Amino acid sequence: GTPEAQIYASEFECCQENFAEQTAGFCISQLPDDLQPSAQPSIGLLGIAGKYAAIHANGYEDGYCSNLKEYVIGTPEALIFDSEFECCQTIFPDQASGTCISNLSNDQQPSAQPSLSNELGLPGQYVAVFANGYEDGYCS
Repeated sequence: GTPEAQIYASEFECCQENFAEQTAGFCISQLPDDLQPSAQPSIGLLGIAGKYAAIHANGYEDGYCSNLKEYVIGTPEALIFDSEFECCQTIFPDQASGTCISNLSNDQQPSAQPSLSNELGLPGQYVAVFANGYEDGYCS
């Protein structure tokens, strides 16, 4: 199998780490349009994609993570996470109530083993593919 250090949570992160110097940008071009990088973060109806901050409004046990812009904007970069799960794991690891984890959508809920989706591959598990060399490399 692939060493864990070479498995990435997102296809974008995999491309950045492995193919940052591609002159044609082939890896990035394979991303869906909504994941294509831009100069500004995208703010959708449900918040800023890929940016989560911890909310401690009612204390640790009721804490959760959100990507709504009013929580993310102004939060120090070191306290902004790429996923809601990563935010919960880092900020609320000993939460007896499980409030943060229970707010995750069903497909994000942790389990004893990775889930296979109806699509090909494991969700949130991307590796670099160099089959046709660096310039045609991509993440899958």
